[in-house]
Amino acid sequence: MKFVSSRRIRNLFPGYIENYFTYQSAFSQILSMISDTKYDCVLNLGNAKDGDITPVNVVSALAGHQITSEQDPFYPLIAHCKAFSREDLLGNPYYRDIRLEGCELGDFRVASVIDRQFEVILWNEVVCEKCGGLDSFVPCIGFWKDEPAPYYILQDKEGNGWMSVTFNEIFTMQPAVDEAKGRVLTLGLGLGYFAYMAALKPDVESVTVVERNEGIIEFFKEKILPQFGEAGAKIRVMQEDAFEFMPKVQDGEYDFCFADIWNGLQEEKPFYALRNLCGSSYRGMKMAYWLENSFLGQVATGVKAVLMEGFAEAEQEKTWLQLAISAKQLRDSGKYEFFAVADKLMQDVVIRTMEDIEYYWEFANIKKLCE
Repeated sequence: MKFVSSRRIRNLFPGYIENYFTYQSAFSQILSMISDTKYDCVLNLGNAKDGDITPVNVVSALAGHQITSEQDPFYPLIAHCKAFSREDLLGNPYYRDIRLEGCELGDFRVASVIDRQFEVILWNEVVCEKCGGLDSFVPCIGFWKDEPAPYYILQDKEGNGWMSVTFNEIFTMQPAVDEAKGRVLTLGLGLGYFAYMAALKPDVESVTVVERNEGIIEFFKEKILPQFGEAGAKIRVMQEDAFEFMPKVQDGEYDFCFADIWNGLQEEKPFYALRNLCGSSYRGMKMAYWLENSFLGQVATGVKAVLMEGFAEAEQEKTWLQLAISAKQLRDSGKYEFFAVADKLMQDVVIRTMEDIEYYWEFANIKKLCE
């Protein structure tokens, strides 16, 4: 990328960055509190009246101050803060129909994991919206307003979690469940949540699941599939690697494909490799990727870092140079594939105006470029 600075960019871009980090710092604070096992995320609301346990009070408790203004950097979290009850989970068709507590076969067993009342959780993907006039990614946090219900989690003999069915999986897979129709293909089996929810739909003719792990397939066929009832008759499981299977798929052979390839948000290579493999190959089959916006959001964050690096190098200003050095260290660590994708997107770009910067700051434009 070539960055040609100007007086207008020098006057406006530093404020752009400062505004962006004001909100991102607030969101990062909340995320670190949720993910840090040493921090007690159970809010001190046990003695509060039901009317006091509201999204604004929950977010205020996490922020450490009462939020009273829309200009507060924590304010955007309120609109996406959701209260959950036991029935919200137990009323889901999968939890209503399937009993997995204590199921065990081979190297795998299903455990029940329960949160604490008022514990804060991430219930959906991040949401891109305007914060202070700029695109930012807002976490969707939630909390149990009454006694929590247990989640299913599949563990190996060492107690490592392989897959689960939490609110996060339920809500992030719902768009794909809604889109599924006709002959459905899904890459990745998990605990069969997507396959079951898709098979329940009258407009879904069949569900073909591609899974490479023999132990997972055996567990599913022995312990889970028999509980699917009539919906189970629509489901066929094939043992194969998705990357070897997809090139053999003929366009139009399936109507919808849901790719559930997951190694974590810091391991983007499988996601991008599969997206590149499938992106332009199929016209008659609709593709959907689990957590697509989260992965593409990582790319958008990488593009922002590239813009900051370009500004720092053009201006040779000490503060921004340090930021550029930090971004380069992340990229060179090899753990953040999204920097490489961002570099590729931006390699032939020339930044001359604030309008150029504004264009590449917009998530919708980055998403289009990735396509």
